[in-house]
Amino acid sequence: MHFGSRFATLGFGLAITATSLAQAPATDAVKVDKPPTIDGVIDEAAEWTNVPSVSGLFDVDDGQSSPEGAQFWLAYDDEFIYIAARVADSDPKQIRATEYRTNVGLFGNDTIEFSLDPTGSLSDFNRFQINPRGATSINLAGGRAAKREWTGEILAKGRITDKGWEAEARIPWQLMKLPSAGKRDLRFNFGRRIARMSRFFNYTYTGSGNQGNTPIWRGVLVPKAYVDRSVKLLPYTYLGYDQEDKGLFNAGLDLKTSLTDQLQLVGSINPDFRNIENQILSLDASRFERLARETRPFFLEGQEYLGSALLATQRIPSFDVGVNTYGRITDKTNFGLLNALDLDTFHQRRVNGNVVASERGTRNNFAGTVSHQIDVNSGVRAAVTSLNTPYRKNDAYLVRYYRDIGPWNVFYRDMGTKDTDRGYGRNSRSEVNYYNRGLGFSADYTYVAPEFNPALGFFPEVNYKGWRAENYYNRTYNKGPWNDWGYNLGYNMYDRANGGFYRRGANGAVFFTLRGGLAAINGFDVQQFLQDKDYLYFHNVVFPRGNPYRNVSLNYSWGRQQSESYRSLSLNGAYRLWNRLQLSANYQVQQFRGYDDLAIIGGSYDLDADRAISGRLVKQGSDLNAYVSLRKSGNRGAEYFLILGDPNARTFRSSLVLKAVFPLELGGRRKGK
Repeated sequence: MHFGSRFATLGFGLAITATSLAQAPATDAVKVDKPPTIDGVIDEAAEWTNVPSVSGLFDVDDGQSSPEGAQFWLAYDDEFIYIAARVADSDPKQIRATEYRTNVGLFGNDTIEFSLDPTGSLSDFNRFQINPRGATSINLAGGRAAKREWTGEILAKGRITDKGWEAEARIPWQLMKLPSAGKRDLRFNFGRRIARMSRFFNYTYTGSGNQGNTPIWRGVLVPKAYVDRSVKLLPYTYLGYDQEDKGLFNAGLDLKTSLTDQLQLVGSINPDFRNIENQILSLDASRFERLARETRPFFLEGQEYLGSALLATQRIPSFDVGVNTYGRITDKTNFGLLNALDLDTFHQRRVNGNVVASERGTRNNFAGTVSHQIDVNSGVRAAVTSLNTPYRKNDAYLVRYYRDIGPWNVFYRDMGTKDTDRGYGRNSRSEVNYYNRGLGFSADYTYVAPEFNPALGFFPEVNYKGWRAENYYNRTYNKGPWNDWGYNLGYNMYDRANGGFYRRGANGAVFFTLRGGLAAINGFDVQQFLQDKDYLYFHNVVFPRGNPYRNVSLNYSWGRQQSESYRSLSLNGAYRLWNRLQLSANYQVQQFRGYDDLAIIGGSYDLDADRAISGRLVKQGSDLNAYVSLRKSGNRGAEYFLILGDPNARTFRSSLVLKAVFPLELGGRRKGK
């Protein structure tokens, strides 16, 4: 992860900056009669003749010119968009191309990226990545599940040469949500990741208030959209044996269809969450609850349109029937709606922490979000959530506004909740950010009432008000022993919202990466928290940074937390053999109010592009669990999983489950507007 990028985006997720459209470079659209052959060999004279190309790359963080050049081609016809890239590399032996599959994550690989916003609004980009072996990654606007019957795929080929590498790809128009047919000016950009440098470059620099410089693809004849009126079904069933539940049998159904050419509907009946491997949190001490990332496919659909600070889908443990609808209302307005109903769950009524009544009944979870981009410099968002059970009703609202003025961003958010037990609560946040070519600053004022409690959100800390400020800097180098270095410094000053001292603190870190890939970060966090004086110092070293397939890291932290001595040491490593066997090992030991340790050993062997054997062993203190699975997934057609053990149990359970998914499709397509 690029530390400068992380610090530059801290505190806000949707900040779009812009300058005048006149500064944006434009490329005239060329519609080809004979499409190029997608084989990874760029034949300029025969296949890409008369197709315009663009050159040049700039670091996305600080705008520096890339140390390695690149040239990109762009054309289209009625069915496909065609792209080609030829990128130079002074040391081709250092090019990383581990992945070979389609529709997978490519972090850690050298890649080229083509991003396209068919609406031209700068708010709805689809991103397509390709590595030198032709492996692909697709990130469609709004968020989609990984199943190819639902997402689709692109055709790509690549190869490494003695001067670098090159790739070609064919992208179906119908993968994306398209605006009305006809001649349009679209927005696009090309990018390149140099993995060994952990740096990403764009053809046109759009940071530091220059989002309006995003290139224009001028005069494209956008084809008519094909509205897929078919209903795509993913019924599943599993059966097996478990030492506690004995005989196991379950079945369910996921479905997806298009309501219009812009709106998608995803449904799920009795989803299977039991057999999805969850993330395991580290042992790191914290005063507040921590939350593992979401891994369940139903909640990943449309997450970019549905997401808001009010919604953490991990708060919905299970459901019987769920519906998720999302899409665009206009080129500048999108929305997401989610409703998940649990028909039979156990509820408790508590008063002052004591259970006074309990019964079984329904639980309904609802979330809705609408976002509108006012212009290229500003936008608004509104969201609501609601939780209803026999003993509790919790409603919440959110309104948000942002505006960009060059490298400056201003942000305001107001939220409120009404809860059966806590009554009314409010949370407001005002923020200003500045970022320009590596140097950044942010400051905010936050107020959170003690009664604020969004039941479907994640706000473990309430009842405070005050300021936070941070300064950060990142410098990259194209030559010499240093790849980059930087720092961040922060300070916070909070009191209780209802009066009295709460906490004061400062934190900071310095990081660097050497040209060979060795990276280190050293930092501190000092807090006066009520009556406690907490302090934590940490040292992290990783080699090589940015390579998830082969790396080793050492992390050590020590200090005082919650009036107790604290020490933690963790060692993590990953290694890949034969480009098919991936191994990983993580071990952490912690001394905090006693001794605890956590060990995670994982492995996966690819039998082919869509079949693999994988497993994980987890030791948490005296508890030990392990599982092994054989899966066929990630491609078209039926999928199956044979799982020995329970992936998420605390201790090993004698369990053997066979799960199968059978894709079906009802109906067909028709042309849209």
